[in-house]
Amino acid sequence: MTFGQGCPIVHFDPFGSDYLTDPYAFYQWAHRQQPIFYSPNLNYWVLTRYDDIKTALKDAETFSSRNATDPFTPVTPATAAVFREGGYAMQRVLLNADAPNHTRIRRHVYAAFTPQRVASLEGRIRACTRTHLAAIMANPQRRIDIVAALTYTLPAQVIFLLLGLDDDDVPAIKAGSESRVLFTWGKPSDTQQADLARDMVDFWQRAQAFVTKRAAAPQDDFTSDLIRLRNGDDAILSMNEIVSVVFGLLLAGHETTTGLLSNAIQCLLADPQRWHHAAQYPEQLAAIIEEILRFDTSVIAMRRLTTREVTIADVTIPAEANVLLLIGAANHDQTHFADAADFDPQRPNNREHLSFGFGSHYCIGAPLARLEARVVLHELITALPTARLTGNQTYEYLPNTSFRGPRQLWITW
Repeated sequence: MTFGQGCPIVHFDPFGSDYLTDPYAFYQWAHRQQPIFYSPNLNYWVLTRYDDIKTALKDAETFSSRNATDPFTPVTPATAAVFREGGYAMQRVLLNADAPNHTRIRRHVYAAFTPQRVASLEGRIRACTRTHLAAIMANPQRRIDIVAALTYTLPAQVIFLLLGLDDDDVPAIKAGSESRVLFTWGKPSDTQQADLARDMVDFWQRAQAFVTKRAAAPQDDFTSDLIRLRNGDDAILSMNEIVSVVFGLLLAGHETTTGLLSNAIQCLLADPQRWHHAAQYPEQLAAIIEEILRFDTSVIAMRRLTTREVTIADVTIPAEANVLLLIGAANHDQTHFADAADFDPQRPNNREHLSFGFGSHYCIGAPLARLEARVVLHELITALPTARLTGNQTYEYLPNTSFRGPRQLWITW
């Protein structure tokens, strides 16, 4: 049975426990059987091959980003009322914007997100990591959930350092981020959707209040730099666009890094030789991180919307069609990455993964994510060279299409 021209129908459930636990088994099946298909339960066309996905990411005119943060579940009237009454007014700025607005806003964001500002964070990231590690190593049981103890909180603290926020807001922002992931990339019930919307409104109001505070008294931080670049001119950046950028970074700037660090620790400890090798050869950490980004990315899918009818590998996708790009599948495409199921930091093309996207929407925070992963993993492996995973643990993942990392990860040493 086909839908449209040459497109098979596949019942694809990215919210099911089997897929959440091991999406790579499905990716292997799709590569062999149906690399492009239509999922009626999602109302999305799904791409799994590296070349097809890279082409879609590169062609921003045909594959619009304006659906990137649209919820899978239609917004109910009750939920719309929650947003309206709470003054929620997020604009399309980066992840979910197209040219020319995306081009304008990204140019100014990049001007504030300088390599020098990112590099200046290294010492503070290291100090923050060591503070967490001191508490971990003081644990007399020598057994701990490393997500709760380190990877959940630390990435938020780092993005707070960049933006200029106080650490006191970390618990609320982390909770709000999780609500936004479930609302936007999950499949909540109508009641759950309204509850999640209330959390998002609180999240939005915190971002709004912070930007207002910085506008009144700028400091030496990314947010203040955006306000200075604006210079009172809405044609450069409006205040609401700055709030929307901060709101977006308060999710994308740490939720993905929490997943990256958690996946990295799980991956390296799954084979003790990997952990020992990283301890012995810290100069190879950069290559190890690139392979982790390919092997078990924390961003397993991205979304696009076709602006015209387009044919990919003899499959015709109509205009105004939702498209799900399975980034995790692209990174495991045997035609691009030989022996893709093997973890190999020495593979010559591991940096060609698509975990940060490609083209005009390439992740602006990629340098910070790489820096943070290198510093945190180096400090952790140095402090706990004998670490290992505890036995008989079950890994749980937040039920959503796009972000993946274990919610708990118990280690001992």
